[in-house]
Amino acid sequence: MRVILPWPPDGSTDVMTRLFCEQLAQRLGQAFVVEDRPGASGNIGMDAIAKSAPDGHTMGPATVSNLAINQCPDAP
Repeated sequence: MRVILPWPPDGSTDVMTRLFCEQLAQRLGQAFVVEDRPGASGNIGMDAIAKSAPDGHTMGPATVSNLAINQCPDAP
């Protein structure tokens, strides 16, 4: 599983996501790779999540500001 974070490394969301993925990996027996993609107020990471392959192996956490406030570059 690939987890894309739209925030800088070593922040609270990075640490919590890595701890969460560690627990998921133990319970599911599947490797989780956490990838930080900061920049543009989260839009770079959210764009990478949105454009990932639709195979169910990529996920990413988001906040209200990422989903509702920031305008995505490809928005109509």
